[in-house]
Amino acid sequence: MSDVFSLFEEDVANPDAFNKVSKEGSSKLSNLIRQSVDLDKQVKDAEQYLKDLQYKKRTIDEEDIPSLMEEIGVESLTVDGNKVSIEKYVSARIPEDRKSEAFGFIRSIGEGDIIKNEVVVGFGMGQDNVAGAVVDDLRNQGLSPAQKTHIHPMTLRTWAKNRIEKNQEIDFDMFGIYVGNRAKIKGAK
Repeated sequence: MSDVFSLFEEDVANPDAFNKVSKEGSSKLSNLIRQSVDLDKQVKDAEQYLKDLQYKKRTIDEEDIPSLMEEIGVESLTVDGNKVSIEKYVSARIPEDRKSEAFGFIRSIGEGDIIKNEVVVGFGMGQDNVAGAVVDDLRNQGLSPAQKTHIHPMTLRTWAKNRIEKNQEIDFDMFGIYVGNRAKIKGAK
């Protein structure tokens, strides 16, 4: 441990101990702290820059290119060796406040097998023996304990897309569904 940190090991620092801290050491420490703070800011700025780039790309791929290709009546074309076409896509995400209703609907139409059901039990400090006993009891019954009810995002998207394509009943709001077009760009080989 460095001298600076050892000054604070006791409940009350000895004022004489600060005499051992050199100006050079404290200056280096101050510079390192400033560098760390500056790097934190740079990381946050870089993360925001990446988010902005991703948003711009999504806007171009999902709005600008499909709109313009539709406007000029082109289904596909090649630009600089890149083949561009438009594909439909579906995104779905069940809002938390509609989860029970959505799962009820899925079960009512006989497609509840896409719902995953996991069980999780939390135990407090000092309850290791109780937790072990519960796990052992469940395992002796042939079960693997842990519960969480959810649908994998890709499964939900595929399920929603299939229902839409088959013109089957589906509540877009309940399942957070968005249908759009996206430019698919394949580079030259």
